[in-house]
Amino acid sequence: MTRHAKNRARSLGASLSDIEELIANPMQAERDHAGKSLYLGFLHGRWVRVVVALDEPDLIVTIHERRGNDAS
Repeated sequence: MTRHAKNRARSLGASLSDIEELIANPMQAERDHAGKSLYLGFLHGRWVRVVVALDEPDLIVTIHERRGNDAS
């Protein structure tokens, strides 16, 4: 994980295993306009999007908290 992703995970109270579980079993998986993998699901009751690097598929770039049930 990038430092930014680690900080975001910490702010959400999520461990690396929590994030790995979300990536392994997302509620939704898609790619952004640049081709990066996006995994959507819930972490500790919060709807989040995990963004993975395009050139390093094992590198989590960031984690965004989503509002409500909007997956877009």
